[in-house]
Amino acid sequence: MNKADLAPKHLETNEDVEQYLELIRKIWGEEPGVDKLAKKLIGYHPKMNLKNFYVIKDKDRMVSTINLIPVTWSIGGIHLKAAEMGHVGTLPEYRGKGLIQRLIDEYHKEIQKHGYDIAVIEGIPYFYRQFGYEYAVPLLEETKIRLDQIPEWKPKIKIRPFTEKDVPKARMLLEQSQRKFYVHSVRDETIWKMQQRTNIASDPEPFQGYAVEEQGKMIAYFRIRDIPKEKELLLTEITEVDQLAAQAVLSFLKKYGSQHNLETLSTNISYEEPFAEYLVSLGAMKNVPTYAWQIRITDYVEIFRKLKPLFEHRLANSMYNRLTETLNFNFRMFTIQVTVKDGKITGIRKIAKGERSPIGLNPLAFVQLMTGYKNRQELEETVPDVRVAVSLRPLIDVLFPKMPSYIHSAY
Repeated sequence: MNKADLAPKHLETNEDVEQYLELIRKIWGEEPGVDKLAKKLIGYHPKMNLKNFYVIKDKDRMVSTINLIPVTWSIGGIHLKAAEMGHVGTLPEYRGKGLIQRLIDEYHKEIQKHGYDIAVIEGIPYFYRQFGYEYAVPLLEETKIRLDQIPEWKPKIKIRPFTEKDVPKARMLLEQSQRKFYVHSVRDETIWKMQQRTNIASDPEPFQGYAVEEQGKMIAYFRIRDIPKEKELLLTEITEVDQLAAQAVLSFLKKYGSQHNLETLSTNISYEEPFAEYLVSLGAMKNVPTYAWQIRITDYVEIFRKLKPLFEHRLANSMYNRLTETLNFNFRMFTIQVTVKDGKITGIRKIAKGERSPIGLNPLAFVQLMTGYKNRQELEETVPDVRVAVSLRPLIDVLFPKMPSYIHSAY
């Protein structure tokens, strides 16, 4: 390969799409259904086009790829424009040549150009650290219970198949459930309808959706899929339920599992969900430690500006409600200076060097503070270059509290 061959390109034609899908199948051949997800993104996603798919070619042969999935995340009620990196892969014989590095460099230029606040990826362990990503939001919180451990109940609550007509109510129920999460995804109506029409969310395998009804009104919904090879029934999503609704759902799942020769119920939902907590009370086991989403901040000044209302709200509801001070957040390679007057932020600017300051931060680890994944004390105890003067620790704790978060599928 010469250097010209290493230039990332977008998909452009139907022939490109077919070759791209073949590339996906060759890279992830052992993971059935990955090409189904790619087809969904190409053919159904309302905010994606062929320019969201990046490839490197050796002559006319595609050998490496990533794609950019536009999603929206909320932090404390403030919507952030997020770019999720998907389908990162290279043919085995072309690995070790820096192709992913070139693709990700181009990817980062694009998200900067188009005003994305953060870049996110589920991603394999460690690899994405070299590109400025840090673990910062819980992922893969799994709970397991044998179906025969579930008691026998005779619930009066009805469970029926989910239909597209249920989307508006389900969307409201999901948003209500998400209020307990500091960081969460935002799924608009177009994404809801895409998922319903394809029966595919961010997992390539199809799901089945069900509505939970009481006295003719939908009070919750859930999604499941079978994993016959593991004799497992997987619950991938559920909104908040009370005890009686949880018993109705579990009775349905136990019967479903028996009919399909399944033995275990596994959930991929937050440990903060009442349903997960109820499962644990019945003897379910949590999978710990969990994994995490990896996040990269695109522009530190802009992220401070976006979160300004949140910072001011926290100051207003604390002993610092009349704070007047200039705060230098020293990120070692640069400084973000925040000017506060009478509890209001009047200025945010970047200084192109690390100014000596009682607030010393690691630029990558900061994302954990920003998302509430870890608090100031935890970071100081585990990251040697995070150091905050004793006099300012209470203020930093007010600005950056530890909070529960969870990301529901957003495409």
